[in-house]
Amino acid sequence: MKRRHNDLFKMPNDIFSAPLNATELMVLAAVYSLRSRSVYKGRKYVKVNQKTIATLCGLKTTATVSKAINKLLRLGYIERIDRYYDDYKKLGSFVYTIPVIRGRAYFFVNRRFFKYHLTAAQTRMYLYCCKCADSRSKRFWNSYNDICSALHLKRSAVIQTVKELIVLGLLKKYRVRKKDGSYSDNHYKVVAFKPPRIRRKGKRRSRLALGFSQSNICVKLFYKYILKHNRKNVNTLHIYFFDLRGSPKIFSTLLVPTFNTNRERKRLKLYLEYRWYLGQDFLKKQKQLRLAQIRAKPPPS
Repeated sequence: MKRRHNDLFKMPNDIFSAPLNATELMVLAAVYSLRSRSVYKGRKYVKVNQKTIATLCGLKTTATVSKAINKLLRLGYIERIDRYYDDYKKLGSFVYTIPVIRGRAYFFVNRRFFKYHLTAAQTRMYLYCCKCADSRSKRFWNSYNDICSALHLKRSAVIQTVKELIVLGLLKKYRVRKKDGSYSDNHYKVVAFKPPRIRRKGKRRSRLALGFSQSNICVKLFYKYILKHNRKNVNTLHIYFFDLRGSPKIFSTLLVPTFNTNRERKRLKLYLEYRWYLGQDFLKKQKQLRLAQIRAKPPPS
């Protein structure tokens, strides 16, 4: 089954040699798994709230997330942390600067494993399995002693955590026979997640279908603004809305009260005024053309 490239994210190989506990590894994986298109000079900018990271990792408080991120900042896995004020003069979300992983010192992890709500120990074991697995077959045959020395854990803890991952369906266990008939070390395989079903987009709705039934604040304000300035001639509404370079912009973020800032309200108001004046100019030009056509007609004989 083919894997979607968008579901994978990169993790550095040296995270298991660094002095990080299981919780800090889980927070680091959560930060690296966030999507962002802001990349500048080899740095990736991620904007996220610490409460979102705590929910993604299954942590109870944001203090644990803050403590883990401060240690990651000291070790260099996160380069900088910024926080800005929004329009309401309140502190907004954190902006983390992450170095872009280049070369071959990384391994791929599927970001959809967070949906299984793993514990910190299970997440650390799953990340190590992804690091050891082959890039094509996704198989590995590391013994329990190798995993114990790499993660600095007891043998009983490693066996228990691996069994839990097998029960959850994230790992598969195989037993391979040697030529002499004896069994070799256990072989494991990292299970590839099934890609979600992609629904085909339907046909684009006609502009004539837009109306008061839709919960689009931009369309409602546009109708309200025009009806306020021109109540007598309602038929000119179609000229304003459909004949002047299409419908107005759809501000979907205005439906959420937290994103409805004063700056966007002012921008929307100015845009609607501009569209209304365009409609007035359009009507004047139409009247002038009609008068010119009437004057150009020869008088009846």
